[in-house]
Amino acid sequence: MTKEQLFASFVLDHEQGLEIALRAEYVTEATPIQGTIQKLPGSIPFLEGVMHLRNEVIPVLNLKKRLGLSNSQYSNTAKVAVVTLREHRFGLLFEDIKEVFGVRPEAINPISKVLQTEDQIISALINVEPGKRAIELLDLNHLFKGDIEENTGAARGENGAQQAKPISYSRFVAFECAGQEYGVPVDLAREITFCAKIDELFKTGMTAGVIELRGRTIPILNTLALLTDDNDAQYEITEHTRVLVLACEDCTVGFIVDEIKEILSIPDEDILPFTAGENSNITGLYPRVGNNNTILLNMQNLVCDQIDNIKAMARIGEHDKKAAEEKQSTTNTTSHHLITENGYLVFSIGKNFALEIKDVKEIIENNTMMKIPKAMGHMRGMINLRGEVVPVVDLRRFYNYEPRRDDAMGKLIICNGHGQTVALEVDQIVTIYKKEQFHTTPSLGNQLRDKKDTLDRLIEYLNPDGINEHVLVVNTHNLIRNHLQMNSEQTADTENLATKNNTNSINEG
Repeated sequence: MTKEQLFASFVLDHEQGLEIALRAEYVTEATPIQGTIQKLPGSIPFLEGVMHLRNEVIPVLNLKKRLGLSNSQYSNTAKVAVVTLREHRFGLLFEDIKEVFGVRPEAINPISKVLQTEDQIISALINVEPGKRAIELLDLNHLFKGDIEENTGAARGENGAQQAKPISYSRFVAFECAGQEYGVPVDLAREITFCAKIDELFKTGMTAGVIELRGRTIPILNTLALLTDDNDAQYEITEHTRVLVLACEDCTVGFIVDEIKEILSIPDEDILPFTAGENSNITGLYPRVGNNNTILLNMQNLVCDQIDNIKAMARIGEHDKKAAEEKQSTTNTTSHHLITENGYLVFSIGKNFALEIKDVKEIIENNTMMKIPKAMGHMRGMINLRGEVVPVVDLRRFYNYEPRRDDAMGKLIICNGHGQTVALEVDQIVTIYKKEQFHTTPSLGNQLRDKKDTLDRLIEYLNPDGINEHVLVVNTHNLIRNHLQMNSEQTADTENLATKNNTNSINEG
């Protein structure tokens, strides 16, 4: 598999919607403006000035001027991306930090030289979301007109002054969670993205669920619960909430964070180490002005207790994705509505579930159900199906979903198992769907956990909106055997009631 290339994207102009990408290996940190930017008389037109960053003086460039935008002003909340190019560090002014993302090489489309100006500073378009979003790639090698050594020779001390001792740095993505700032190594970061809708189907403990990110299934951890060791800790989604996607233990996992603060480049000598064995989840502490200390985390250790569950969820979709890619190269024939041994009946009870077609006898309207007096739990009533007494099970109640609010009649799916026929009451039938690959269900949330034996597999269903949805498949045999087997007294009662109703119907006829 072709390795993805990492990029950092920044907003250059909000009004024009102009977004610029830089290769991640060039970006050493991204930070708000530190203090004031000092003007330098007689400098190149797009040099905004210099900024003090810890013990360094960083030249700051106005990219709007460099690219010839009509409005070259920035707001007070502007950010500086510090980049390293041939051992020189520069700051690039942007209006905001957007995200870190990875794409395959085929998504990077070089711009033909005949369409570029002489400086060729915008070298390619990155097709992040085909048909929706493309980002311009800035080529730092063409940032200056002429050789970079000629433009920076004076800054390096051409008069022969003694050069300072090289300082080694480590880079971290700084984020905030519950008012505390934390840092994780940039090398582990794969993407920073908005907190899209999280599928809470697998929500349990510190696992918040999964998200779909460009065709990949990403397990998501509740970072607040992880860092406080409180499984009941609840995160709140705001406009600043982001998902920080990291590589951990040969898989990819997302962490919900309150806010991405900046990308830090920290001198190694400034990191206060923790005593070995004192807390293996923390690698050190970075003291900052005003007691705003940044705790540097060892994410591999933090997630070690969750890793089996993470890997199980991360595997969902991989086999299907490979099969889909192979099939796409030879045929565009859809697999919907083919009733085979790999077919599923997708239905809704407020959320989509599925049954294997081979377990379904028939589907009928729910207009002949007789209620059982003082019925308890999920047993709603019964029907007379051509002389056979069939109990009706309300799947909403069975799986602890809220009752339906409307009075519309649903559907009854007739199933067999262990010598007994049951009618499963559902809201509506969605479709019949063919899917050859299924997955073993990983962990389930509290709502469904006690019925896990009836939901032991899942499929990926491409819904009409083009969104991949994880649909749990109901194991009717386990449902009947483990949860619905009626004792002989109950069976006799329902049969007598059905016979009585039958007799009354005949007499009335």
